[in-house]
Amino acid sequence: MARRPQASVDLRDVDVSSAPLLHGRGSDFSIALQALVTAMNSTAVREGILAQSRFPLPDDMPAFLLLNQLIYRTTARPTDMADAIGTGRSNVSKIVRRLEVAGLVGRMPDPEDGRQSVVGLTPAGREVAARIVAVSSAAYELIFHDWSEEDFDQLETLVVRLVANIDDRLDHAIERTSGVHIPRPPRAGTPTESNDMAASN
Repeated sequence: MARRPQASVDLRDVDVSSAPLLHGRGSDFSIALQALVTAMNSTAVREGILAQSRFPLPDDMPAFLLLNQLIYRTTARPTDMADAIGTGRSNVSKIVRRLEVAGLVGRMPDPEDGRQSVVGLTPAGREVAARIVAVSSAAYELIFHDWSEEDFDQLETLVVRLVANIDDRLDHAIERTSGVHIPRPPRAGTPTESNDMAASN
């Protein structure tokens, strides 16, 4: 027997604000971070970068996202990038093939397992990658044009520290998903390279 559709709840007498859900220490940070991540991962932003960088496959967003991953990973097993670009492992090989046909990626044996292969950017792919990076760099120049060097350096240090701390607490899930190594700031009491050099003189 078919279930009767449930009537919609009238929200006029319900508190629909986010205040009861987001409050206390870190609430402004959570809101700002959620807004930033949502906007940067939006279709509109991705399509804008794709167009501005003159991506050779203008109607192939999955190919654009996979090539963008290789900017940071240099080489990778295709299946290792599936989660990062939001697709299934079975579909990644099709995306890689389209990039191969376009001359943007190539293959070589996996140095860690010769039975598998890794993909990387070809010279033509690196030219496209350089255009993508240039678009992002131009955006950063506009965003930080009135920031002092000290403010920017402090932001960079804190963001790297934040990502490293989250990665440590998630058993390195960020590094596994992104395929990149997150730099760790030196811990208190840990000798730095400059201190080592000074001690040797």
